Amino acid sequence: MGQSAQTELKALTSLRGIAALFVMFHHFMFVAMLEVAQFVPSRLIQKSYLWVDLFFVLSGFVLAYVYHTTFQSSVSRKHYWHFMQARFVRVYPLHIFMVLIFVGYETMQWVLSVSGAPGIHALDAPFTNKQSIETLITNVFLLQTFHWQSYWNEPAWSISAEWITYFVIPFTIGKVLRLGESKLALLAISALLPLIAIEWYFGDLGLYYAGWPMLIRCFCEATLGILAFRCYKEGRLKSLANAELLTPVLFLNLLILAFPGPGVPSVAGFVWLVLCASRLPSSQGHILNHPLLVYLGKISYSIYLVHWLFVDMVRDAGPVLIGTPFHETMPLSAQMYSIVAMTILTIGISALTYRYIEEPVRRRFRPKSI
Repeated sequence: MGQSAQTELKALTSLRGIAALFVMFHHFMFVAMLEVAQFVPSRLIQKSYLWVDLFFVLSGFVLAYVYHTTFQSSVSRKHYWHFMQARFVRVYPLHIFMVLIFVGYETMQWVLSVSGAPGIHALDAPFTNKQSIETLITNVFLLQTFHWQSYWNEPAWSISAEWITYFVIPFTIGKVLRLGESKLALLAISALLPLIAIEWYFGDLGLYYAGWPMLIRCFCEATLGILAFRCYKEGRLKSLANAELLTPVLFLNLLILAFPGPGVPSVAGFVWLVLCASRLPSSQGHILNHPLLVYLGKISYSIYLVHWLFVDMVRDAGPVLIGTPFHETMPLSAQMYSIVAMTILTIGISALTYRYIEEPVRRRFRPKSI
C-alpha cells in the first residue's frame, strides 16, 4: 500500500516553529549573552533546550501520520528504501551546507592564525577540540551523536540522533500500531522509564552532556509520538486531549518549563500538547493556525541549524576584538539589541535557506511515489 496522502496539521507545524525559536533564544541567552539570561526572571528560557524533546515527539507523530498505511502491516524493502531516501533528502542537504559554512569559518580562523592577526590566538587552535578533522568526519556522516563532544554545528547532534533513529522507525510504526490495547499504557511507561533513568543518572536530559544517551532519548520520544498518533487515529483520550484544551495545555507546558524541576514531565506534557494540537482543525481560528506561525514552522529546520553560526561568531568575536567575551563588558541594553539583531538575521537567512536549499533539493530528489 502506498504512502498516505495526508493534509497538513497546521498546529503541529506551528509548534515546530515555536520550539525552534525557544531553542534559539536559549542559545542566544545562555551561550552568547549571559547577562540577558540572568535578567530573565524564570527558568523558561534556561530550560528551553527541552523543546528539542518536542521535535522528537513530533517526528514520531508526523512520520506515523504520513506512513501508517505504508508500514502498518509490514515493511517491504522498496517502501523502506523510499522512506530512508525521503528522510535523507529532508535532513541532509541543509545539514551538510551548514557544516561546510562552519568549515569555511574555521578555515578563516586558520588563515588569520597563520598570518598572525591580532587577537586570534585568544581562540582555540583551528581544527582542534570539537572542530577536529575526526569530528568533521562523524558530522559529515551524521554520526556525531555517538560522541560526547564532536559538534561543528552544535544543535545538529539531534539531527544525527533522528537520522539514526529513522533506520528503525518504519518497524516501530508497525509494531506500535499492531500492539494490543492492553499493552499501550505499558508501552508509554516503557518509553518514559529510560528517560527517567537518564535524567536520574546524569542530572538532566542533555543540557550538560551528550553522546549515545541522546539516541535513547530520541528513540523513546519518537515512540511516544507514534503512540500519540495511534490515540489520534483511533479517537482515544478525546476527553483529555482535544482542540478545546490546546491553549491551556500549551500554557501548562510553558509553566512547567518556567519553574525548577526535572525534564521528563515536559516530555509527557509535550506528548499531551501534540495530541491536542493534532485535533485542532486547520480552518479553526486559533493562534497556532496563524499563517505567520505556520511559516515559522515551515522554516524551523533552517532556524534550528542556522542560528548556532551567530552564537559561534559572537562568542569568538569578543575575545578577538576586545580580549574578553562581549557579555562581560556590554551593557544589558546592548546585549538585548544584539539578540534582536541575531534573531532577525537568523530568520532572514533561514527563509533563504528554506527557499533555495531545503525546498528545491527536496522537490528534486524525494521519491516520486511510495
